[in-house]
Amino acid sequence: MMSVMQHIGFGSKWLSWMELIFPSGTSFVLLNGVPGKVFHCKRGVRQGVPLSPLLYILASDLLQSMVNDARAHNLLQLPVPLQHNQDFSILQYADDTLVIMEACSLQILALKNVLQEFSNSTCLNINFSKSMLILVNVKEQRTSLLAQLFGCVVGSLPFTYLVLPLGLTKPKVIDFLPLVTKCERRLSYTSFLSQAGRLEVTNSIFASFPMSFMSTFQIT
Repeated sequence: MMSVMQHIGFGSKWLSWMELIFPSGTSFVLLNGVPGKVFHCKRGVRQGVPLSPLLYILASDLLQSMVNDARAHNLLQLPVPLQHNQDFSILQYADDTLVIMEACSLQILALKNVLQEFSNSTCLNINFSKSMLILVNVKEQRTSLLAQLFGCVVGSLPFTYLVLPLGLTKPKVIDFLPLVTKCERRLSYTSFLSQAGRLEVTNSIFASFPMSFMSTFQIT
């Protein structure tokens, strides 16, 4: 991360601050409710530090730049060319990354090499066995071959991304079951609250969860 910030152009004073902050985090292990010996973390920042999302954006920008560089060298091709944006299609949130690309074996291998280079340069390990390959209008035999090249499992549509269902067809009733389950699980924790407290939590749950869920659907 220090090399990334230095390459982007951060000043020496900022870099010296980061060098002080990164090793300043401490942690301990709770065993039967008793905290153990405190040990120092060698890298990263404390949980909840406002710098965390900013540092995440820098790491995400590095991956985007590496993938764009691969596209500039014709190793990757945009699946759908856009006039207003030439960045390669990558969606990132926390440790979830969604890459949209063509079903091409050469491009699959090129993307895997880019991800491995990103992992080696940032020490952010990528578990390919936990990754999932979802193809549209591709034969099953070719799908298995591409998944084997990438070293991941084969998924199918619709699938869940950030607790939201993504697919090509109109959602069915069964696609709403995760939302119902999530609401029921949150409501089960309100039994110890007063009637006014339960009403407040219930209104909050039924206002936020369905709104977030329905934002992915086109309303006509």
